[in-house]
Amino acid sequence: MAIQHYKVLHDYVQANETVVDEYDDVVLPLLEGALPADLTGVLYRNGNGRFAHQGVWYDHLFDGDGMISRFEFDGQRVCYRNRYVRTREFLEEEKAGRMLHRSFGTNLPGGLLKNAFRMQFKNAANTSVVSHGGHMMALWEGGWPHRIDPATLDTIDRYDYDGVLKNQFSWLDSQIMPELPFSAHPKIHSDTGVLYNFGTVAGTKQRLVLYKVDPAGKAMIDQVIEMDDMTFSHDFVVTQSGHRILFLTPVAFDMPRALLGLTSPAASIRVDRDKPTLVLVIDPDGTIHRLTTDFCFVFHFVNGYQERDGTLIVDGLMLDYFPESELMKAYLNGDVADDGTGARFTRYVIDLAGKRVTHKPLADYEGELPEVHPDRVGKSYQYAWGIGRPLSHSRPLADQLVKIDVTTGQGIHTGDDHTLPSEPIVVPRPGSTAEDDAWLLYLLFDDRTRTTDLIVADAATLTTTARLRLPHNIPLGFHGMWLPQL
Repeated sequence: MAIQHYKVLHDYVQANETVVDEYDDVVLPLLEGALPADLTGVLYRNGNGRFAHQGVWYDHLFDGDGMISRFEFDGQRVCYRNRYVRTREFLEEEKAGRMLHRSFGTNLPGGLLKNAFRMQFKNAANTSVVSHGGHMMALWEGGWPHRIDPATLDTIDRYDYDGVLKNQFSWLDSQIMPELPFSAHPKIHSDTGVLYNFGTVAGTKQRLVLYKVDPAGKAMIDQVIEMDDMTFSHDFVVTQSGHRILFLTPVAFDMPRALLGLTSPAASIRVDRDKPTLVLVIDPDGTIHRLTTDFCFVFHFVNGYQERDGTLIVDGLMLDYFPESELMKAYLNGDVADDGTGARFTRYVIDLAGKRVTHKPLADYEGELPEVHPDRVGKSYQYAWGIGRPLSHSRPLADQLVKIDVTTGQGIHTGDDHTLPSEPIVVPRPGSTAEDDAWLLYLLFDDRTRTTDLIVADAATLTTTARLRLPHNIPLGFHGMWLPQL
């Protein structure tokens, strides 16, 4: 069957226009519905504020400077504020008026001479935000977090957890990668308050570094696992039982090509589809289990937990290929291929005793940027929300807001051909007991008006409760969080 290509410049590209203005405490006008009186707290979102720099377009979705959006709900109105994260690289490039740093997926203009042996890449601080141990941080998986003032969004500093994230494996290792990466998808255990995270570190040896941060914010390297290759891994699972689970796909950076400046790191990635994906399970006591499953790549996991019989369940959005750099560049150009291979809601069942991993589809939906009820993270659950589309959908974009019942495989969705939603954040109603008795908070771009709106929706039905207009269009971004009013 021939693969269809769609030029979607009318919505996807326009949705990602560069943000020029930064606002302070703008009250958003209410266009539709009413704000719930008991919805009080702050929504934070992070993502690229721009996909081009001084006229040079980035080649990858993961490049571009991070911009934090802040929406404060007081039960009557919503106040909006936005700020670019003032990273070292951002400030240097703003002062110079040109691109100075290589990025994950973009080399500097000028070819080999401008890129050779430049191994200090831009920390874009553009992927997510977390609040833990008295700090709010903007995260990017290739380097250190940046501490952010939660009220003003001012950038405080580049944070290394009191030296824990300084590379001290060897002198040569510290020259190759002085900053230990700290993934953009940390998990906070709901009972203990401990934050778990990981980073993949290139050097004289390729290492997977596991971190633990106690509730007071004191960090430690919990475990170091040597790897055969510098594997790209974006997300992981921490269960309530304390198991950490990573899927290490047989994709690896070609470090010599990246070092020589022949390609960006993202474009250097090699894919070996003849090899299985390694499923790495770390027990609470540190015991490591290595199992395999069919070749797959998972950007984002939905959830994971342990059954009473000890079986581990991991739900993710599974791709049967790796989205290479050229595919990402095509998306930025609005050229989207509909080949029917979007990320599928998939359940992996891990039997440690039998050393087996099996998998099956969860629903007839493709999806991305999944969220669950915050009280169900690491535990058995019923519902997941995200962006996506049913398999019968007529367009290749994840332009629908979706809700999946993982126990039945049934799903509902809402959207139209003119709008694009962001990741929905799940905010439980005060005193609620039902898992979907909650609100969804997300951004929605409309190509007819070229505007971005903040949507409050009912998590059970996906119907709109309130719609508010932002003072400018902003890219829909990646990940966010909700902090309830204390």
